[in-house]
Amino acid sequence: MSSPLQFAFIDAVHAAEVLQVSKDAVLDLVSEGRLRTFGGKPDNPFFRSRDVAALVEELGVRPEEQPKRMKSASAKVQQRLTADARWSDVTDEEIRDWARRADPSRRQAAHSAAATAIKRLEHVLLVIEEEV
Repeated sequence: MSSPLQFAFIDAVHAAEVLQVSKDAVLDLVSEGRLRTFGGKPDNPFFRSRDVAALVEELGVRPEEQPKRMKSASAKVQQRLTADARWSDVTDEEIRDWARRADPSRRQAAHSAAATAIKRLEHVLLVIEEEV
């Protein structure tokens, strides 16, 4: 892992890798007043590297651990919704044709995946309505 002090400033994505948290968690640290931003985009601000290094110490992040990019909850949900939006490209006839051609195990797997997707999407609708 490169040292956060290699550069004077780093963005939220790099800070998340250094702190071994998601980018949303870094933005939460900003909201809590634990990290000060220095320009950049609202969803990817810049931070002084030394401030991030101080948080590394404070949080007890082990530098020898392999850094991993953690996908934030908002990124995961947005990615899923973007992919699911493509269902409008599929016609009813195409779905029927697929079902006729698919073997029983593939249809069963698709049934399970579709049922799970319906439950999660119903929950997404509920949460969106609560936020409005």
